[in-house]
Parts: sequence; C-alpha cells; structure tokens
Amino acid sequence: MKTLIIEGRYDSLVTKLSNKLLSIVKDSYSSTQSEDGMFAGKKTYYAKGEAVPHIENHPEIYFEEIEAKDIPLEFYLTLKIQWVDGLNTYRYGGDAFNDSAKDPAKADAPPLIEIRFEIDPTEYPQVLSEVSMDLKDTLRHEIEHITQSGWNVKQGKYLRSDMGRRKKIEIGDIDTMNYWLLQKEQPAMIQGLYTRAKKERKPFAQVINSYLDIWVNNGTLTAQQKQTIKTRWQKLLPKLGIRQEL
Repeated sequence: MKTLIIEGRYDSLVTKLSNKLLSIVKDSYSSTQSEDGMFAGKKTYYAKGEAVPHIENHPEIYFEEIEAKDIPLEFYLTLKIQWVDGLNTYRYGGDAFNDSAKDPAKADAPPLIEIRFEIDPTEYPQVLSEVSMDLKDTLRHEIEHITQSGWNVKQGKYLRSDMGRRKKIEIGDIDTMNYWLLQKEQPAMIQGLYTRAKKERKPFAQVINSYLDIWVNNGTLTAQQKQTIKTRWQKLLPKLGIRQEL
C-alpha cells in the first residue's frame, strides 16, 4: 500500500509538470510567426539557412524551483526548445545535474533537471501528442536520477557515481549495450517507461519492447542484447515495486 501511495505522488507530480511544460511548448510555437523568432526573450525559431546552436548550449525558456513536499523533493527545472525549419525529424532529451553525495546534508544545492526539444514547425500541432508522452517519460526518468544521490537521495536508492563507466561506453572501450545496464540508468529507464505505459494505457511489456526495438532497428543493439537487457530489467522490477512481466 505504501508503495502505491508513493507511486501515486510521483505520478501526480509528473502529470502536473508535464502539463505545465506542454503549455509552454504550445505557447513557444508563436515564435515561428514572429519576425525575430523570439519567445520569452529568447531565440527559439530558426528559419532555413539560419545557424542553429547545439540544443545543449541553447538558453532555456523556462526556469522554476520545484518543491514537492509530499514526496519530498526539491529541484530546479528548465526547458529548452528549438523550432527549426527543415529539421525533418523530432528530437527530445533530458539530463539531471545532481550531486553525487550519499548524505543529503553534504550536497551543495538542489539538483537541476533539464528538458530539451527540437521540432520542425511543419509537424505542429500533430507532434504535441508525442511531446506530451515524451515529457512524462523524461520527467519521471530524470526525477528517478535525482533520488539516487545528493539533495533528494531516498533510503535504499543511493547509487555511487558511474561517470567513469559512462565515459568508457561513450568512447567505445565498453560495448554500448552496457549503457542500458548501468546501475543508475536501469531504474530511471524502467520508471520512465512504466509511467509512459500507464499514461498511454498500453501493456508495460509492449512499451518496453517498442522502446528497445528502436535501438535494435537502428543497429545500436542486437536482438540478443535486447533480450539480455529485458532479463536484467525484469529482475529489478520487484525492488521497484512494479508487478509486471516483460
């Protein structure tokens, strides 16, 4: 019962924040109709031929301190968005910038969660349904990360920094598959995708398979590696309070 109550609080927070960010994404589309491409004092629309900065270096159009006292959690939340003519694709991502301290009293400051979108204006408004689900998935994923150490670390969730192993994966010293098996990524991915499954009202196993198949189809993972990941994730589900079969 306690697990369900806590899960409900996380779900409520994610729904509240995703609705707020989705509204800002909608409002920012107005920049595509303005001569200077500005929204909230920031350049967000880029016409064909304009130089587009890397999204990670782009200024945020939203910044807020979030306090969820019923969980409890405290963090900063930012949103970055680019509307790019001729992009011909849709990209989204997120990061959690978090202290690695095991003792929250030793953390310097609340963490920062950053959400990013790159969208072709021709996809509006149809893209909004995707944006809505990706917001929920990404927010829950990054919120899980900020409970693993630092300011918001939760009992039984602490995980030490894995930046060294991440770097080895990034430069190719370790097989890419191991990214999905990182101790910090496994619970974050599972929680994000579980939230997506609930919001889309689809079987959890179907959502997991669809997600991993993206990486199989583009050649990043093999079918055997996909199965290895699913087997490892399945073993973790009871610890996360998720009663599902993959």
